[in-house]
Amino acid sequence: MTGKTLARVIIAVLAGVALGGAVVLAIAPRIFTPSLPPLPPPPVITAPHGEPPTGIVAFEERVGGSLAGSGFLLELPNGDVIGVMTAHSLGEGNFAPLSFVVAGRGDVVATFDTLYAPLGRPRTDSDLTVDYVLMQPDAPPDPAFVLRPDPRGSPQPGERVSLYSGLGDGRGGPRILHGAVERVDTGGAWIRMDELFDPGLMSGSPMISQHTGQVVGAVIVMSWVPGTLRIGINPIGEIVRAADR
Repeated sequence: MTGKTLARVIIAVLAGVALGGAVVLAIAPRIFTPSLPPLPPPPVITAPHGEPPTGIVAFEERVGGSLAGSGFLLELPNGDVIGVMTAHSLGEGNFAPLSFVVAGRGDVVATFDTLYAPLGRPRTDSDLTVDYVLMQPDAPPDPAFVLRPDPRGSPQPGERVSLYSGLGDGRGGPRILHGAVERVDTGGAWIRMDELFDPGLMSGSPMISQHTGQVVGAVIVMSWVPGTLRIGINPIGEIVRAADR
């Protein structure tokens, strides 16, 4: 390395420090980007194959007219239809009357004044299964908006899944984001998404199996790794069990 080249590198490094390391990252991204473990191989899925939804099945959660998160409608095995969202979207954890609204259109698909099951709580550790709110609709919703739980209770590692965002595409249509299941454990399941996006206010959106076309969990939390977005979900089997309590 010549003297002039070394001087340029030193100037670039100092500039990078002044800009929070942006220049250094641009020069040597391999130093700062951790390698990700390979995803599990595609699993053998014995559950029946089904088609994923093509319409609107995820909604804005509005409390007093203010956007607080996302949610979806679920038909339980006993035939009851409930609203599903997260406990952490309620702030202090106190239930208040709310509505599910089609993003970008303002159509109200369901209103809720009553809990269906005891209120969950915002998650504070790695256990995502505690973070839920299950509600009884004030009137029967249109069946076209209602999802059904995957009979397996959770996705399988390596399985392809799709996040149906409650925020929609900004034009009144659905927004569907794809990924693969990285791991499943007693605290929930984690999905490595195919692309980077802002998941703010998507908590409560349904994650749907691309194989069964049914919901495998509710979005709870995200985790950033340089160049990668992971989404943590509460498996649908845990939600169904909570509804039986």
